[in-house]
Amino acid sequence: MKKTIVEMLLASEKRKDVLLFLQDGPKEMEALLKSLNTSRTGLLPQMKMLKESHLIYQHRDTYQLTTIGKLITAEMTSFLRAVEMYGGNYEYLGTHNIDFIPAHLLKKLPEIGLCNIIESTMLDMFDSEIDFIEKAMKSKYWFQVTSILDPLFHEFYMQMIDNNVDVSMVINPQVYNKFKLNHYNDFKEIIDTKLISLYLYPKDLEFVSFILADECINLKLLTHKNEYDLKKMIICNPATVEWGKELFEYYRKKSTLIIEI
Repeated sequence: MKKTIVEMLLASEKRKDVLLFLQDGPKEMEALLKSLNTSRTGLLPQMKMLKESHLIYQHRDTYQLTTIGKLITAEMTSFLRAVEMYGGNYEYLGTHNIDFIPAHLLKKLPEIGLCNIIESTMLDMFDSEIDFIEKAMKSKYWFQVTSILDPLFHEFYMQMIDNNVDVSMVINPQVYNKFKLNHYNDFKEIIDTKLISLYLYPKDLEFVSFILADECINLKLLTHKNEYDLKKMIICNPATVEWGKELFEYYRKKSTLIIEI
């Protein structure tokens, strides 16, 4: 009995790689052999199956995707990206809450690339951010949603102002009340500058913090037990910018601009 397309692709890494390689356009057999590091004898039976399934067609010694092949390969690429993103970080993402991310952005999360999981200790919880902060100081923007307070927040944000960084921050009620109670003058000075956009989110956040700066995302999640285990997820590449701004805007629109205290 003839195999289905799904069975045929899952049964062969080589057939899958052929389709992915042909995504960029038509390729001659020699290019395929070199890319897949195989022989003509080993590849031809796989190409025959792909042609019989109407996923590729051949003109002389050149192969390319059919319309159906293009559609299936595009979906396969999205699937493989998701497997790479979620599967490669399953221990972290599988034990932490990511439900706070809107469904449309959660679906696009694999598109922004692989992440690094970094673990801190209570002693270096803020010190471990030094590299990230140094890059942010040279950035044009700093978008933050947070439920924790950095002890050096006043010095840091005033330095950001001096560096002409566009700073927008969303805080939850707990941080707002802590600002007012323990750091009233510093908090007031930051607000009075009118150079930082500060917003109050009306509810508790379901994560520790989110920062977008210098094409990097710094995300601290809560575990399924609603605990912070001092781990953070760092993703750095140009694709983070649009995704990160969308996530920030999602929370900003639900918040109220703080004009005075």
